[in-house]
Amino acid sequence: MLKKQTSWRKYEEYTSSILNDEVVKKYLQKHLSLKDFKIQPKEKLPGKSGTNWQVDAYGDDINEQRILVECKHYKRKKSEKGAALEQNIIAAFAYIIKDVGASRGIIVTTQGLQEGASKVAKYEGIELLQLDYNSTDKNFVIRSPENNQAVAVFTEEFGSISAAQLYSSYTKHPVE
Repeated sequence: MLKKQTSWRKYEEYTSSILNDEVVKKYLQKHLSLKDFKIQPKEKLPGKSGTNWQVDAYGDDINEQRILVECKHYKRKKSEKGAALEQNIIAAFAYIIKDVGASRGIIVTTQGLQEGASKVAKYEGIELLQLDYNSTDKNFVIRSPENNQAVAVFTEEFGSISAAQLYSSYTKHPVE
C-alpha cells in the first residue's frame, strides 16, 4: 500500500531510484534531452571556489556533461502559503551548478515554483520535475509541469487512488 512519505532522506533515495527507472529514462530523453543519463547517489562534489558541495544526486549525459539533481520534499499543499519553492533556493542551486562546472540542473520537488523562482530557473536552464511526496521507488507519478507530461508507475497495491483519478489527472503519456 502507498503510505505517507514523511522522510526527506527517503524521498531523495527514491528520487535517485526513480530517475534511473527505464520508463522514466525514456521520458527524460524525450522531454529533457537526456540520453543515457545515469543518476548517482548523494555525494560531495568539489567546486571551483574551493568549497565542496553536497548534492542530492548527479549524473552525466551521453556527452559526459554533468547534471546536478536537487530534491525538495515539501508536505504542504499548493494552496498553503510558502508551498512553492522560492527564488533564493533556485538561485543557490544555480550557483552550485556553476561552481562545480555542471552543464545544468534538475529540481525534483513535491511543489511548483514561485514566480520569481520560475524566472531564475528558466534563465539558468534548471528543469523542474514534480514527484508526489508519497512516492516510493515502486509507486510514483513524476511529471514536468512545463509540458504537462507525466509518467505513472504502480507495481504494488495502493489505497485511495483510482484509475479514473489517475487518468483525469494525467491524460498524456510520453512513452510510446
